[in-house]
Amino acid sequence: MKIIVIGAGVMGKNHARVLNSLGNLAGIVDTNEEAAKDVAKKYGVEWSNDFRKMDFDAAVVATPTVTHYSIAKSLIEEGKHVLVEKPFVHNIEEGETLIDLAKNNNVIMGVGHVERHNPMVEFIKKNVIESTNVISVGAKRVSGFPSRIRDVGVVMDLGVHDIDVLRYLMSEVIEVYARGGKIKHEKYEDHASILLSFKNGKSGYIETNWHTPKKIRKLWITTDKNYVEGDYMAQSVEISSDKLEVDEYNAYRMSIDLNIRKINLKKEEPLRREMQDFINAVENRTQPLVTGADGLEAVRIAKASLKSIKCGCPVEIN
Repeated sequence: MKIIVIGAGVMGKNHARVLNSLGNLAGIVDTNEEAAKDVAKKYGVEWSNDFRKMDFDAAVVATPTVTHYSIAKSLIEEGKHVLVEKPFVHNIEEGETLIDLAKNNNVIMGVGHVERHNPMVEFIKKNVIESTNVISVGAKRVSGFPSRIRDVGVVMDLGVHDIDVLRYLMSEVIEVYARGGKIKHEKYEDHASILLSFKNGKSGYIETNWHTPKKIRKLWITTDKNYVEGDYMAQSVEISSDKLEVDEYNAYRMSIDLNIRKINLKKEEPLRREMQDFINAVENRTQPLVTGADGLEAVRIAKASLKSIKCGCPVEIN
């Protein structure tokens, strides 16, 4: 299957690298011809400033968010399968249109929420969420200020990752309450704390900012049996539980120690897993792990979070 990458920026280059290693890279497209040429030359593929001049089966859209809709719409109308980088679209109406268009044109469309493909998330979904009674979940995604981010704030750029993962692990989000603001960014928020209320009655918390000198990407889960900490970057899981001992009269159990189990998973690049999932979906005519509907819901929740920051009030997810 021949796949082109539209956008020769940071994420576009990563997609090109992975697709080349899989043997599926067919070309690079960018309005910046020099950028397109550089990436194309590196992998020995074609380049263009217009995807209509290329021969391909599917495309990855890795351009600024505000351009996702127009590019993806044109691709779908040409009958091409498409993977759109996150955040999926700039506004809700655009996402709804793309979902309907893909369905009507029998086109497979996925969204690039790469953390869903992290082995750590897969492990926690299967071995914690589905086998214990979860009380609450939390996530921290913080790092230094990225000068390359111009068109969205920290909620859409970083927080949206954990919005998608927590929704995937728990259930639909029915309400958000968020606080945040901007310190360094000229236009958008650069720090936020987001409280999510899920349909199943549980709650989740997300902390995200561009003001932390140390890059942290972690997930926490409290259950009725243990406390679980997942590390996205290390692809490891630490499970803490009480070590219990029955007293000699068998009258009660007393916690005497903490039992900690560290699980180092086999490291795999989430982006490679994402592309393999998308390719399999196209070849087998099945839905990818992250659908257009999933991507749109993450945008809907993120926008509700921004609305909550602005009004200082809880916002229901419609």
